[in-house]
Amino acid sequence: DRGARSTRAATTPTRARGFAEGGAAPPRDDETRGFDFYDAADVGVVRGPGTVIEHDTGGVLALNALRDVDGARKNRKRVGRGVGSGKGKTSGRGHKGQKARSGGGPRLGFEGGQTPLRLTLPKRGAHNPHAMTFDVVNLNALRAHVEAGRFGEYDYENPRVLTMKDFVDAGLSNRKIKHGVKILAGALGDDAEGADDAFIKVRLEVSRASAKAKEIIERAGGSVTRVHYNRLGLRALLQPEKFPRGLPKPARAPPKIRPFIDREGTLPAPAPLEADS
Repeated sequence: DRGARSTRAATTPTRARGFAEGGAAPPRDDETRGFDFYDAADVGVVRGPGTVIEHDTGGVLALNALRDVDGARKNRKRVGRGVGSGKGKTSGRGHKGQKARSGGGPRLGFEGGQTPLRLTLPKRGAHNPHAMTFDVVNLNALRAHVEAGRFGEYDYENPRVLTMKDFVDAGLSNRKIKHGVKILAGALGDDAEGADDAFIKVRLEVSRASAKAKEIIERAGGSVTRVHYNRLGLRALLQPEKFPRGLPKPARAPPKIRPFIDREGTLPAPAPLEADS
């Protein structure tokens, strides 16, 4: 009874009784399992599996007391081991039929012959398998990176050619470029006429460029060359170290893309231009 239990706990050492002498007792593990509480004298006794220990009230969690709760681990179902196992003979599959065969059963999405759900829902939108995704770079961001020295030492009179690899190394473009980089005028295209004359001189090799952005760059004395790289060529341009046996040959542009580019890209990236004489 409770009186005998308190007398027995009083004869145990203080260390065995735990640290909850002046605090609330941890939850009880018998009968109510968590809705009743132990007395302070019960702290330190061996707990059963799955007992909740209150650390805030002085409960101590020992590594040798960690165990799964009852029912957490179940034995694997073993079929075909005799009728006494409950899964013998037909192994729980019943007698004959499509589902009783090895590898049998209806295909995924089959609903017994009625119209499946995937066919009852309408199609929405459209998908263009030939669509190309470009990483967009605005002229304002390009000028800010050049003036901040992100491209290294820059000659404003005779600048070197900036490729998409330079954009990635400078942090101007995302490293996970899918099909290339496209230059847009951005806010410069919305300014009044003549406000874009102060743009810096740049020489670019990118996948695409808007008409307004190309006009602004050429007005400042620069140039934009639209080059084509396929997925493998773009990877070789951005990460040449991934090809220890040599870079692949540049791929030819498909006929449908040729009106939008000036030439195929070169591998490796073009070297810096020499100073004009």
